[in-house]
Amino acid sequence: MSEEAKKRRPFHESVVDAIQHASYSDMRCLVRLIQETAIPKGHDEIHAAWARRAGELIREMSELGDVEGVLLEQKREAEEKEKIKQRQMDMVNSIS
Repeated sequence: MSEEAKKRRPFHESVVDAIQHASYSDMRCLVRLIQETAIPKGHDEIHAAWARRAGELIREMSELGDVEGVLLEQKREAEEKEKIKQRQMDMVNSIS
């Protein structure tokens, strides 16, 4: 494995760093990326970074849309999928 590959992080970690250093133009790109990406975890960290940075850029942010709502919806969906998966595993284990 290359050194570069070893340094790669999951999306939910790297996007937090990107948000923390994002300009308004960067945020416009990130909002689309977040809306179009299935994010399995790290929702609270992304939300906190987004809220913090949005507060810094508040004047220009209102036109970007409801990223917080999208993240909360994706978090609920991911949690529900995990619950379903766990129930399925429990059923399989109870049959065994």
